[in-house]
Amino acid sequence: MYYSWTGVNKLVLKSVNRKEIILKANEFGAFIIRVVLGVTFFLHGLAKYQEGIGVVQDRFLHYNIPYADYVAVGVIFVEMLGGLFMIIGFTTRFIAILFISIMAGAVTYVHFDMGFLGGYELQVLLIAMSLFLLFAGSKFLAIDNFFVERKKKK
Repeated sequence: MYYSWTGVNKLVLKSVNRKEIILKANEFGAFIIRVVLGVTFFLHGLAKYQEGIGVVQDRFLHYNIPYADYVAVGVIFVEMLGGLFMIIGFTTRFIAILFISIMAGAVTYVHFDMGFLGGYELQVLLIAMSLFLLFAGSKFLAIDNFFVERKKKK
């Protein structure tokens, strides 16, 4: 067992089981999922915004979504701001819950009748990515690190 400097401002204990190294790889994987998910939602929200809020509201009315006027504005807001927050790692778990809610609504009201392939497979993928971030979090290059108090090891 020995110590080494990793170059990421962290002293890592290397041992036979290499548990710390595996955790680093998982954190980087979560970072990739977080950024891809954030970019995806941001771009979808931006497309809705550029299309026009009225057009999105009309489409949501056509899908029989309750309170479509309010839901359309909320979805655009959450997709754009939530996407940015997800990219920078700010309130990652909370934003993941919002993304799951939006995608559950999209599957329920829009895509379910089309079946899995060509229908709601993208929404299931985005829900799975959001669930991963909800349960595992993502600390690598995240703004949340500045707001979370860490327990000091003795």
